[in-house]
Amino acid sequence: MKITKISAHIMGVVLPRPGGGAPRRNWIFIKVETDEGITGIGEATTEHYEYAIATMVERHFAPYLLGKDPTKITRLWQEMQRLFWWRNGIVATSAISGIEHALWDITGKAYGQPVYKLLGGAVRDRVKVYVRNDLGLADEVEEITAAISEGFLGFKTGLGRYEAAYNEDHQVDTAIALYTRLRETAGDEFDLMIDCLGNFCTANAQRLVEGLRPLKLLFVEEPVNSDSPYSLVEVRRAAIGVRIASGERQLTRWGVRDWLERGAVDVLQVDITHCGGIAEILRIASMAETYNVKIAPHNPYGPVAFAANVHACAAMPNFLTLEHWRYYTLFQDVQQSGIEVRGGYAQLPERPGLGVELNWDYIAKHPYHALTPYGFPEADGGMALV
Repeated sequence: MKITKISAHIMGVVLPRPGGGAPRRNWIFIKVETDEGITGIGEATTEHYEYAIATMVERHFAPYLLGKDPTKITRLWQEMQRLFWWRNGIVATSAISGIEHALWDITGKAYGQPVYKLLGGAVRDRVKVYVRNDLGLADEVEEITAAISEGFLGFKTGLGRYEAAYNEDHQVDTAIALYTRLRETAGDEFDLMIDCLGNFCTANAQRLVEGLRPLKLLFVEEPVNSDSPYSLVEVRRAAIGVRIASGERQLTRWGVRDWLERGAVDVLQVDITHCGGIAEILRIASMAETYNVKIAPHNPYGPVAFAANVHACAAMPNFLTLEHWRYYTLFQDVQQSGIEVRGGYAQLPERPGLGVELNWDYIAKHPYHALTPYGFPEADGGMALV
């Protein structure tokens, strides 16, 4: 079998919001075609770098991969990683990730097996997922109430309402008050997580963790800037009884090595669309297992990324929980088949490959939307060091 064509397809994702729709993502789907008629799909969704990734896929990697055997996944991954010299950038690594998903999809279809069975088989019967405040409801309490009614067992959101000028001290108090309300709404047995977006200095991160301690969150995500592990180490040492999570912006096993060696996190949140793909997230998980670190993949993206994660998490011994953005109508319309979610768990598919097929006509009818960059401006006009 030989690769005959590789293409990238950008789909604009507009979510309903009060007063009209709002561009929220551009899903980047990768299609790999072969001379035996087997087509594989992957996902390389990355905010704000969509055209750069599509160009990397079609103009740089595709010409090199044409004519090669798509089932030689590790060999092709190594060649994409090493032969193009500059490594571990978000554009190239996301492009590699999306192509790699598609190679696994082709290989599973060629052998008539779901991908997780080619990864050594499932170590669990289903994959636990949690959701976010993604329905466009009035506030986080309504969002978590909806999640509970739908049968989900976990929920994550941010730090609550921001002031016009970002104020760290005030934001700590806002977040603690919000999560007190969410715990009262959800009850003690429900998984709660907070995404801090790297918003705090070490002192305020420690104050936040101390305030959240009685609420027994599953983890506190990115309480400090994630550019290096040093501040995370400080926060984690002080966070007795609270799991510290981070890692969505780390790429490949080389990117997380220092984090693990320094003891920066209890939970690693690498992203299967950025970190190098399905096999790479499992290599990262194996490294993390030796440090007793769990994996909770970052996954606020589309149905192919979700499927790739489900297969990897099914075969991952140190898996904790999987993020899932439930764009109900969009998922249903863009998929011809996909992963079933029931009772707060993704069900393991039995179809060969990733178990997802897409409606390419629907994708073509929803073009790219420019996303507005966002940050946290301070009162003096500077930018918070998130």
